[in-house]
Amino acid sequence: MLTLGISTSSGQFALVLGEDNKLIFDSDDFQLSEKKDISILISTCLEFTKISVSSISNIIADIGPGGTSRVRTGIAFANSLAYSLGIAVCPVSSLELAGIEAWDNYARPVISTVKSINGNAYCGFFNNNKLISIEYGTINNLIPHLANGLEEIVVVGYHRELIKSLLPTKKIIDSGSLYGNAKILVEKSYLFLDRAIFFPKFAIPINEKTIQR
Repeated sequence: MLTLGISTSSGQFALVLGEDNKLIFDSDDFQLSEKKDISILISTCLEFTKISVSSISNIIADIGPGGTSRVRTGIAFANSLAYSLGIAVCPVSSLELAGIEAWDNYARPVISTVKSINGNAYCGFFNNNKLISIEYGTINNLIPHLANGLEEIVVVGYHRELIKSLLPTKKIIDSGSLYGNAKILVEKSYLFLDRAIFFPKFAIPINEKTIQR
């Protein structure tokens, strides 16, 4: 089974392809100046792997939060490709990807953040291999609430240093990462396949209007 993974929420698009949870293509391995163009990434993937696009079984798409225009573009591409192939899109939050990677590395509760507008942020809380919640608001208000009762926390994202200053009594483990790794989309595809969405339903970007608090 071939799985195409599309990451939309990091600094640029990332595209991965895997077969039975084994990575066979990662756009980050290529020095592509055109990483802003997702169609070029998929063309490079198919040329490198010698695989026909019609062989793709499902698509797992990072639906944000992240840069608004990039997330929308990536999800629109994923939805369109899935529709044309008659296959499913499986949506995954970027905050969940960050949590999975950090949990695998440290086995501690994870707080991941994404910068938003007007001083706000998205905060994901991940624990025991599960995304528990996504919150939206100011870091100063959200972090003490999410960290309540925890002794150790792994932090991922834009606000790592700020979180350290807000929680001086906690043991903070800095992951050193801004985002989760796109490889997770295919190497752990089994975590996401039960979320399959088929036309006429579509994957929807996470933003301040669509977030489920």
